[in-house]
Amino acid sequence: MQPKLLGYIISLVADVTDAKDVLQETNSVIAAKIGELQQAERFATWAYRIAYFQSLAFLKRCRRDRHVFGDELLADMAALSESLNEETEQAWSRLERCLARLPDRSRLVVSDYYYTGLSLDEIGRNRSMQANHVAQVLYRSRQALHACITQLEETENE
Repeated sequence: MQPKLLGYIISLVADVTDAKDVLQETNSVIAAKIGELQQAERFATWAYRIAYFQSLAFLKRCRRDRHVFGDELLADMAALSESLNEETEQAWSRLERCLARLPDRSRLVVSDYYYTGLSLDEIGRNRSMQANHVAQVLYRSRQALHACITQLEETENE
């Protein structure tokens, strides 16, 4: 959660060093007010809202800087960032569900290639497969993942 929250704050304050300071302030507020959270499943939204207000407070303290954005632009940027974070979370969720549907061998090859960064030859050696067979498994897995994700998107949009 911390890297995502930091990315969100960076999108608001536009400086990594300042964003890290605001993140610390945000974490302090979250720790102090955690008892006020009524729905645990809404934690992320609640934390982003606190980060938004902490970012606003920081920017107000820095008003003398002529490069500070107006409140309306900042609110628009925050809304866009929240929307993108939500879309990204949905996309990851769909990918995870579709990966779980792949056969074990395909899932392992996809993991080796995309998450571990192994070459086709390395995967072949590790999995007792020829490199061209690894390439076929990856190709078919990508096709299956694309079809699965597309189906899930269509189902969710109905």
